[in-house]
Amino acid sequence: MRRLFVSILTALAFVAPAWAQDMTGFTKAERNDIIRFAANNSLFVLYHEMAHLLVDQLRLPVLGREEDAADNVATWTLLNKRSPEADKALEDAAQGWVLTGVAYDSGKYEEDFAAAHSLDKQRAYQIVCMMVGSDDTAFKPIANEYAIATDRQDSCYWDYELVNRSLENVLEEHRGTGGTKVDVTYHDAGGRLRFAADAFRSSGVFDEVAEEIRKSYNLRRPVRFNAKRCGEANAYYDPDTTEIIFCYELMKDFMELYAAEITEPSTGGKVKHVSRP
Repeated sequence: MRRLFVSILTALAFVAPAWAQDMTGFTKAERNDIIRFAANNSLFVLYHEMAHLLVDQLRLPVLGREEDAADNVATWTLLNKRSPEADKALEDAAQGWVLTGVAYDSGKYEEDFAAAHSLDKQRAYQIVCMMVGSDDTAFKPIANEYAIATDRQDSCYWDYELVNRSLENVLEEHRGTGGTKVDVTYHDAGGRLRFAADAFRSSGVFDEVAEEIRKSYNLRRPVRFNAKRCGEANAYYDPDTTEIIFCYELMKDFMELYAAEITEPSTGGKVKHVSRP
């Protein structure tokens, strides 16, 4: 079982508990931005877990850390959609890793450098590097916002080309055939998770990734997608059951994380500028 997240709200405890229910104090535009950000970060996480599924079921070769490879698969998959919505999902995902890096103090402790995942801010920069490497005209403004030096932006082309060539080669015999059976289940969630659970289901991101697997891959085992209350903010792939599990707590945490970034509790929902690295 590969776990991706634990709760990020310890550093964000000042967010009012009532917010999770109705987002009182935020404008409609702010509420829409919060839900969009949370859904887009959830989408990236789900494509990351899809990568673990593919590595397991297709016996894909992985040179280096699988967690880094899974991030690259998620980024590559979204880039290949070539849509404004997918591009925005990647932009939100990069910002999400910056924000979680601050919330976690990622890199503060020695154990962070021995962890299976790269540091949160490194994951953000890798997403942006892949973006500008795939299309320097379209994504140069984002790379500039992250203050990525011009020479590094230029070399990101080779980063993307290597990932693109590698994935095209290893997935060639598996992509485009379809036929994988994928069952999607949304379990009930009440109380403090009801709003997040409803927002997650309405976003359609769970069904989007499930459909990606159905139409694009021919896996040897049926796949289950389960969205549920877990008792922690998490998402993971379980190879024993061939199951991708998404915890509603994670959607809730993404919403609260972004809400804490765009507003101060004392301002009654007044938006502040979001800082970039």
